[in-house]
Amino acid sequence: MLLRYTRHEADVVTLYNPGPVADQIREAGVTVRDLGMRSNTELPALLKLRKIIRDGRYDVVHTHLYRAQIYGRPAARLAGTPVVLTTEHSIGETHIERRKMTGSVRALYLTSERFSEV
Repeated sequence: MLLRYTRHEADVVTLYNPGPVADQIREAGVTVRDLGMRSNTELPALLKLRKIIRDGRYDVVHTHLYRAQIYGRPAARLAGTPVVLTTEHSIGETHIERRKMTGSVRALYLTSERFSEV
């Protein structure tokens, strides 16, 4: 809800299941788009997200949580966004969000970090 109090223009993109938080964001006057992903392995979603970011000509892209970072970080870089900022609050020793921290999950996450500044 802070988006309406910032001096910056902002849009929100959800990868799947926008839910009631997206409704509240829309009610505050912020554009919310949903990619409608149905699984974790929809590579065409990366290209859709890149197009949204490129067409929006955003100066900053912020991603939050695991799947958003896996798709959002590279999409923002491919779109030429100058700053990619990310936050992840659910990393534990054995899990990230509700995913078991397997070697491949960890490798994918760390590889995607190369696409962001912070």
